[in-house]
Amino acid sequence: MTRVLVPIDGSSKSTDALEEAFDLFPDAEIHVLHVIQVTRVPSDPETTPYEYAKENGQAFLEDAATTADTHGREIKTALIEGHSARTIHRYIDEHDIDHVVMGSTGRSGMSRVLLGSVAEAVTRRSPVSVTIVR
Repeated sequence: MTRVLVPIDGSSKSTDALEEAFDLFPDAEIHVLHVIQVTRVPSDPETTPYEYAKENGQAFLEDAATTADTHGREIKTALIEGHSARTIHRYIDEHDIDHVVMGSTGRSGMSRVLLGSVAEAVTRRSPVSVTIVR
């Protein structure tokens, strides 16, 4: 069985990537991963950055499950803390992933310049083929 990983970050591009994975790989086992990488302070001072990131990540995975339901598909989900690109690469190795489908970018502006492109880093070092959805 083909195993396809779709890393998500809550952006419209990651939703597009999930839908593209369903179209490109109709018989594949789809894994959806969100990596918690705390890089900003939340607007709610009562919530720690980790709690905020974890709550958002869980919401992103729930949205992905809803998208999967509309396509009549099941997905495997994971919420992992770490550096985004390294965690994605580790997930590929640990789960015998055959292909990655991801959005072109989830960040914009200065954040993308300072933090770099996760899609670029994953593509550059991936041991499997990567499809970038624009």
